[in-house]
Amino acid sequence: MAPLYIAIEGPIGVGKSSLTKRLSETYNVTPMYEIVEENPFLSDFYADIEKWSFQTEMFFLCHRYKELSELTNNQAVISDYHILKNKVFARNTLKPKEFNKFERIYDILTEDIRMPDVTIFLTADLSTLKSRIKLRNRDFEQIIEDDYLTKLTSDYEHVYASMKDSHKTLLIDTSNIDFVKSEVDYQNILQQINQLIGE
Repeated sequence: MAPLYIAIEGPIGVGKSSLTKRLSETYNVTPMYEIVEENPFLSDFYADIEKWSFQTEMFFLCHRYKELSELTNNQAVISDYHILKNKVFARNTLKPKEFNKFERIYDILTEDIRMPDVTIFLTADLSTLKSRIKLRNRDFEQIIEDDYLTKLTSDYEHVYASMKDSHKTLLIDTSNIDFVKSEVDYQNILQQINQLIGE
């Protein structure tokens, strides 16, 4: 395939890493996974979001910037995150003054990095997200509040709506499908992606 950069986005527990793994194997390209558990602030963040949000978001932004700034235009890659997720999360967690500061830093860092050619947004209902989060059993995720998950899901759907007319995007509701265990479900998603990228 052409050296496309495909990013997969959506709320916590929606299946981004799982789809990244399957697609990277299908297309035989390099997968890129965001670091999560390596963030030293994350456990404190979910215990006290207001206190630890700026440190948490800055850690993620700097790490993602470093990783994405090393991408070249002739690399094909499938990533389980889009750099825009930093603003989605930061807007939810930071106070206005902190967010304004964060946004200025974000704009500077992302000015020259390569952006995805295709963005796939995954979404799911709250009960599905909660069951998947429980299944993967990360201790610090078990205390995530329902309102936080619901707000993230809504925010991602708004981001998709803002991008769909000007970027190659796809929105897939995963509430009632299982593309990890069901080959039929996976092939259906793959067909939609192939149509989008012209394969």
